[in-house]
Amino acid sequence: MRHITFALAAVLTLAAPAVRAQQDIQSQEGITLQNEIEQLQSQVQQLQANPGGGGGSALGSGGGYGGSGYNGGGQSSAPPQSGDIVATLLTQVQQLQSQVRDLNGKVDALQNQVTTQNAQTEKEIGDLKFQMSNGGQAGAQAPQPGSAQVPQPGDAQGAQAGGQAMAPVAAAGSPRDQLHAALVAYDRHDYGSAAQMAQALVTNNKRAPEAYRAQFLVGQAYSAKGDDQDAAIAYDATYNMNRAGTYAASSLLGLAGSLANISQNEAACDTLASFNSQFTSPSASEKVRAGQIAHKAGCH
Repeated sequence: MRHITFALAAVLTLAAPAVRAQQDIQSQEGITLQNEIEQLQSQVQQLQANPGGGGGSALGSGGGYGGSGYNGGGQSSAPPQSGDIVATLLTQVQQLQSQVRDLNGKVDALQNQVTTQNAQTEKEIGDLKFQMSNGGQAGAQAPQPGSAQVPQPGDAQGAQAGGQAMAPVAAAGSPRDQLHAALVAYDRHDYGSAAQMAQALVTNNKRAPEAYRAQFLVGQAYSAKGDDQDAAIAYDATYNMNRAGTYAASSLLGLAGSLANISQNEAACDTLASFNSQFTSPSASEKVRAGQIAHKAGCH
């Protein structure tokens, strides 16, 4: 029986890497393969514990020798050889391992596609920022992503006579008080003041916990004003401030909607694709909003 025990150990050794590889697979197909491998492991362990048969089959079949107890001639069928069972199980484990490798390859390919798509979206947003910062001048060279000097929302707002730009209005008090004042202004539909106070909070207290909410408020205020270019910049800044934060999904939708409003449809569709790949279980309202933007931008 030593050669059978060695074969059983080999089966268990082959099955273990397949189980570890499966831990990185989240699809339904991967879960099914995991269950099959675990069942084979259990069968091998039963066979190892009871190598001689002697009762029920190691594979759990009824009738003593697995299947019907009689052949066509009425005589008892011969019990399956342990070596044959091991060979069958070994073949099945090898087939499952091959399926796991194929599935891992598909997952890697999908991840590469998402990464490429996100990089393209970042480039398009960078190009758009550059165009905004240069007033859309013809013949301007598009910079590499992240190299554009992006004007802060509100820098060009409230220009006074003589070309002097008004500095953002900062509310008094702590960052918490400043955020409260900006939210009050927003609720009063004073979107210009809300944007300026929220932007001043972010500029002066970027490390404060309230800065993240204030940055999103800047985007909301400019959207409410109909200033979609500044809104797009503010939403993009919110998303990059915390890509897994409370306002990450809303920021991507806000960015996509703002881009669609200024006819940057390709960038809007790419942003929606990033939203769909990152947030696979959006709320009902987010689904509706994404559908509206996709329709407006003509996304396919």
